[in-house]
Amino acid sequence: MNTTFTSTDKPLLNVSPIDDLKQAASKMLGAERRSFEAAMALKYCQGNARQAELLFGWSRHSVELGLHERRSGVICLGVQAAFCGNK
Repeated sequence: MNTTFTSTDKPLLNVSPIDDLKQAASKMLGAERRSFEAAMALKYCQGNARQAELLFGWSRHSVELGLHERRSGVICLGVQAAFCGNK
């Protein structure tokens, strides 16, 4: 982690919080990732998937699906999850 110390010994972070959110989302998969993206879109973008796409660089369609899943309570399975043995 990049830190810079001033004469008052307070650490100043050089890492953007947006970069932290992007990295956190990149470590998740499937429904967990969509849920996280939807939560961040609601918190920082007023639930606007296009704004989340511009701000965070996430897929607008993925954010929209996450918002729909959050609103309806129904989690969509991807093709891989639907047809593999791990369900």
